[in-house]
Amino acid sequence: MFEFEYHIPTKIVFGEGTINKLGEITSSFGKKALLVTYDEKLVRSLGLFDRAMDSLKEAKIEVLPFFGVKSNPTVEHVRKGIEIAKAEKPDVLIALGGGSVIDTVKAMAVGTFYEGDVWELAIGEGEAKKAIPIITVLTIPATSSEMNSTAVISNDEIKRKEGFVDPLMFPKISILDPELTYSIPVLQTAISATDIISHLMEGYINHNDPWAPMQDRFAQGMIKTVIDCMDRLQKDPKDPQARATMMWVSTFAWNGFYVCGIGAFDMPIHMVGHTFSAFYDVPHGSAMSVSIPAVMKFHLKERIEKYSIFAKEIFGINGEISEKTAMAGIDALLDWYKKIGVPTNFKEANMPTNELDAMADDILITADHWEIETYNKEMVLSILKLCL
Repeated sequence: MFEFEYHIPTKIVFGEGTINKLGEITSSFGKKALLVTYDEKLVRSLGLFDRAMDSLKEAKIEVLPFFGVKSNPTVEHVRKGIEIAKAEKPDVLIALGGGSVIDTVKAMAVGTFYEGDVWELAIGEGEAKKAIPIITVLTIPATSSEMNSTAVISNDEIKRKEGFVDPLMFPKISILDPELTYSIPVLQTAISATDIISHLMEGYINHNDPWAPMQDRFAQGMIKTVIDCMDRLQKDPKDPQARATMMWVSTFAWNGFYVCGIGAFDMPIHMVGHTFSAFYDVPHGSAMSVSIPAVMKFHLKERIEKYSIFAKEIFGINGEISEKTAMAGIDALLDWYKKIGVPTNFKEANMPTNELDAMADDILITADHWEIETYNKEMVLSILKLCL
């Protein structure tokens, strides 16, 4: 175990019907809120917007809606939100949505008080000093953004996707109401499941601590739980136990908890997958279901023991610690991806294959920003070719 510090200042309000507490929760921050969410027609058709607004109106909160967040949130949209926030001066920002909405709100929260362009914060060329308080109402469990201080936004003009971290971006309170997820289509749920697993896999397969039973078993257990939830949801998309469990696993997958003590580790799954989304606007979970098997295959021979244990613990594969068993685990993961209907290669993700060189350069920019020194261009191109 390596030394670490761990602090999560976010309060979680979990349970069916907890969206009805939004007004009461918001009133503790003031009387004026800027509510950020997806396309207006979509959120109204699902009833999400009206339920949030009813609670806020009951608490006599003045609400300014800001619609239009897409699945890969853009800095262009964040800039528009910052303009509104600077003009209207809300007491609190409310994110009604999944990770894309929450990340948009986080960037708005720090960007409103930053004198330069918010993209400077994303690329580490500026420092935030203050933020508007954040409340989240989670509707799509996937990214853990509701309980961490990370935001990921894209710059469409230069085809870059950047993730940045700042303690000021921790949400103050996050409402986790599983009932809000009942209407999510099974395929979209599957894409979210792969996103959750990508966060669990990143630390699990990439750390170098020779003995980390607590962290490894936590990751194994949570991966198996996601698989179990998807089995139930494919039979009944509104299964309340599966929806609630998936939501809670998602929140804990990437809030810094299970990686405590394992020391520094690379993040090649996201290093590669972020480029897929930046270049082709691929949903984050779909980018991950393509990048994970490729990264695992690339590192197969040096991680035979770890992958063999993965095969045994996650998929119940019998066999000795061997390359054969390790590869069987990767094949089993690919089979599961196919079972739930998510892409496993460029073709299935509708990504062209004529920009591998440019993608490799972009991946190496991300590696540099994240201080990952393990990979060169030849290695990255090899991983990309394993995605074909």
